[in-house]
Amino acid sequence: MERNSKGQFIKGTNGETYNGFGIWYDKKGYPTIWLNNKNIKLHVYVWEKENGEKPVGYQLHHKDFNKRNYNLINLQLVTQSDHFKIHAGWIKTNGEWTHKPCTKCGELYEISQYYTRKGYTPSPLCKKCHIAQCKERLNDPQIKETNKIYKAEWYKKNKLRKGGDENA
Repeated sequence: MERNSKGQFIKGTNGETYNGFGIWYDKKGYPTIWLNNKNIKLHVYVWEKENGEKPVGYQLHHKDFNKRNYNLINLQLVTQSDHFKIHAGWIKTNGEWTHKPCTKCGELYEISQYYTRKGYTPSPLCKKCHIAQCKERLNDPQIKETNKIYKAEWYKKNKLRKGGDENA
């Protein structure tokens, strides 16, 4: 079996090494090393070696979207929320998120072209797709029947609260 300069086995690493550590790829395809009896992703090891421990709630983003490129200049520390937005195709201009793709049509629109939700992010559908989806739902016979039943039950319950006739 092949060993590295420290005498550690590098079986299953395809012969790749980094500073004497054998490299293998985890289930998601990230280069990984064995250090202090733990699997450590190589991009995290490289970043922490230069900058210290990664803060809680932050993730390392590969700027070129190539997870096998663990060069320090390719790594960017971002919040988890920002990392999700980057991979979802959002566009950031001058420190503000300005555009995002619609999950239905895939077109890239300004954030103002989305309805706001109770949370911090806009709705997943652009206004055009949202309106089209609402029209589809209004014409769906199964949804019409469900709404009819719901309204009848609601009316009956509220009429009883106001002292109406039980047999009505």
